[in-house]
Amino acid sequence: MLFFPTAYPDELLFSLCSRYFIRSGNISYKGTLDDLFSHSGLTTSISLPTGVSSLIKNLPPYSKINERQIIHNHTLYLFYTAFLPPDRAVRVYDAMCSNDGKGVYNQSGLVANRVPQNEYLRFCRDCLTEDKEKYGEYYWHRSHQLSGIQCCLTHFKPLYNSSVRVVGANKHRLQIPTLESCSAVKSALDETSDKTQREYIDFCEKMAGSVLQLLNQQFSHREMEDFHQIYQSRLIGLGLAYYSGRVKQKAWREYFSSIYSQELLQLCHSELSGHQDWLSLIVQKNRKSFHPMRHLLVMAALDMNITSFFDENNTPKPFGNPSWPCLNKVCNYYRKPIINNVSVSLTDVAKEPVGTFTCTVCGFSYTRRGPDKGEEDRLRKTRVKVYGDVWTKKLKDLSNTGIGLRELGRQMGADPKTVKRYLENEIEARSTNSLISLEADRKKWLSLQKKFPNKSVKQLRKEDKALYMRLYRNDREWMIENSSKGKHRKSSARIDWSKRDEKMLMEISNVVEGLLDSEKKPVRLTVSKVGQLIGKKSFLEKNLNKMPKTMAYLMRKVETVEQFQARRIFNTIKQLKEQEEELVPWKIMRKAGIKDYGKWVEFVEHHIN
Repeated sequence: MLFFPTAYPDELLFSLCSRYFIRSGNISYKGTLDDLFSHSGLTTSISLPTGVSSLIKNLPPYSKINERQIIHNHTLYLFYTAFLPPDRAVRVYDAMCSNDGKGVYNQSGLVANRVPQNEYLRFCRDCLTEDKEKYGEYYWHRSHQLSGIQCCLTHFKPLYNSSVRVVGANKHRLQIPTLESCSAVKSALDETSDKTQREYIDFCEKMAGSVLQLLNQQFSHREMEDFHQIYQSRLIGLGLAYYSGRVKQKAWREYFSSIYSQELLQLCHSELSGHQDWLSLIVQKNRKSFHPMRHLLVMAALDMNITSFFDENNTPKPFGNPSWPCLNKVCNYYRKPIINNVSVSLTDVAKEPVGTFTCTVCGFSYTRRGPDKGEEDRLRKTRVKVYGDVWTKKLKDLSNTGIGLRELGRQMGADPKTVKRYLENEIEARSTNSLISLEADRKKWLSLQKKFPNKSVKQLRKEDKALYMRLYRNDREWMIENSSKGKHRKSSARIDWSKRDEKMLMEISNVVEGLLDSEKKPVRLTVSKVGQLIGKKSFLEKNLNKMPKTMAYLMRKVETVEQFQARRIFNTIKQLKEQEEELVPWKIMRKAGIKDYGKWVEFVEHHIN
């Protein structure tokens, strides 16, 4: 294309393409689609259009517009995918970039949530007047086409249906707004009462900021389970759910209905229909996605801020966020944040949360009944489940110094009765178990020598390492007196490391070159991987420093993760060129298995241009 219209604020991609159609002088919709997308059969969708990558490819050479700018700024992608998990949002984005838009509405959840699309493109009279004065022409606004939004979010006046159909129209048509197509006299609110109109306009004034944020700002996509937890926490705080997570559905429905009238909910396409409708399901744990309008209604009812709602640190937890302190008084990390995980259960009667915290350094494990109400609660414990090896060893050491139980308890951070019980159990267990296990180990050692009469102590150790270590630590004198000397091995011939280096280099270079030239799925080159492929992984890792030529070769060939990703990209570009396929960044990265699109897109664009 020799030109493409400059986009106006909040303008739909459909509107941009329609303005191109008028200015190009084309008389055929399909001819224009061929100019724009190299595909005359493409459907001109309003909300989630496809073929964006083809459009970018056909723009004038001086154009700096990319897929992301088009999809984020001139479609409803950000609004309709805000509450989708990351993988589904990516699939919708990829479908919009491609010419094959099959499934894009299913992936976005717009089909399943049963919120109807607007039948006609909509307009605001005040916006039309302002657009004509400022830009000299009319255009279609994105914010006027959102399902459930019946008034302009700038002027807070009712929206009107134009004569340009969205549903049931020619799927290849391109139409700009005109005075003739925008001459409707009845608005979407005209059939409602004055009271409902005022209520709805007030609602839109409160919600406008949140709606426009979703439409214009990209938030981090979160898993659906996160939304459930955020709603659950807020409902618990309002007394509308139990700590177990079970929602008091009757109370929640009464609370929600006290905020919104049924007439207002009908205008939002979110009316309530009774048990197990969308209002019940949206606050339960499930895998179903819900229309953004319904999330906004719930968030407003619960007085929740949209920015903090999408904050990754906002997932509610009864004991706050990691890390938690170890409360073992004799641990080196006492009262320091060392515990990164908590296991949460519920009390049987009150259904209150109980957290179990375990220090991975000392093994000390304690519980606390929650939820925490302040930072000081993080240093509180309800009971100790396990004292751990560090605590037990310290208790043994201190008990040998002769100090009393009360002082022992103070230094160990435990009740004197607990200290006494542990000491008594330890003495009893030590005396009983040591005698039994010691006699059994002696018999095993003698039996092992009978089984292997010609082996030395070192060789016998390899046969049963655990047995050897127990005797070495607890009964060393007996083991030395009751062990045969075994036969001495003759020293092996000295290894010629120079020859071994040459041989290993030849063997490794054949494997490495074979991997690099292979048409199979690429494998990252590491010392471990090469050693594994030649069946000498352990030998290579232990003796690489003795083979300088082999080491130098491997150091040139081994790859970092980034180098391996770059090689996959080069291989993919080469394959696509050989297959004479279109070189599009998103397609290359998907085929190469690269997930971090933002990190690599400039690298890919540089190498395909």
